[in-house]
Amino acid sequence: MLGLIKLNPLMRRFFFLALIAVSINTVIAQPPRVPLYSITQIPLPAEMDKQVCISGMVYDDRNLYFASERCPLIIVANPETGTITRMINIQVSQNFEMEGMTAYKDKLYMVSESVASVYEVDIKSGAIRIVQTSIPLPEKTKSGDGMEGIAANKRDKKFYLLRERNEDLTKSQVYTFSIEGGTGDALLTLKYESMIELPLENPQWRYSDICFDMDNSRLIFLKSYSKGRLRKQFIEAIDIDSLGILHPESVKDIPVENFSTISNKYKEQDYSMNLEGVTLDTKGNFYVVSDNTSGRAQCDAIAREKTILLELKKKVVTE
Repeated sequence: MLGLIKLNPLMRRFFFLALIAVSINTVIAQPPRVPLYSITQIPLPAEMDKQVCISGMVYDDRNLYFASERCPLIIVANPETGTITRMINIQVSQNFEMEGMTAYKDKLYMVSESVASVYEVDIKSGAIRIVQTSIPLPEKTKSGDGMEGIAANKRDKKFYLLRERNEDLTKSQVYTFSIEGGTGDALLTLKYESMIELPLENPQWRYSDICFDMDNSRLIFLKSYSKGRLRKQFIEAIDIDSLGILHPESVKDIPVENFSTISNKYKEQDYSMNLEGVTLDTKGNFYVVSDNTSGRAQCDAIAREKTILLELKKKVVTE
């Protein structure tokens, strides 16, 4: 302060203005409060330790709906307790390998990998039909990769379909379809609009599911790395504009506390950490579920690993 006192009035005024400017810029430069997610396990009943092989999930009307990859049923559960409240038996008209689920209006929609198709399911009756798409969906490749996720954008009347990896395992793909029909007696159909590609670092990486976050206008991705018993888990997001168009250059990680570390700890407790389904509730919390069977599921037999359901609960960092 002694040096400041010796300054003439003009220099002193300049010094204080500069100090204020630096202070303002420092405040502006601070990053905004970042939403983080902490992990809580929701216990599941013994029925989920059978070879149910859950491969998709959606939160709708205060329920969690689980899609079984090879068992012809949808499991309905309470998202707070994990208690099973209902089983919806579905009549699948052809070979199937369900790999994702979403909700639109009063129906559920699933995508099959082995015979690539979108299915519409009546929640009350379990009645099922194939949804017509304007282009054929990519079939499952020799490496075992195919259609892996589906998400409905009710706001912009779009469906997004995720392809796990392409033929050479270098990229995942997301197809955008516009919704046509679906009102009155008109059947819902899907018209192809565009496709984006997401580069993968190596064949151990993959995207396994998607869901739509309407409050933040973005598509949520479940991404994982798997080699031996090592697992790395991530949640990513891509911005969606007012026309429902994806902007892949906006891809960013959504921070989850110790996601990979906790994942590997559960793996040691005989839980399957092959995470296959992600969904979002009305409070902004995520739910993530694993499948628990490789090969053809024996739906009444106990699986080698247990299904896990995790809640990624939203919080705000204030420091």
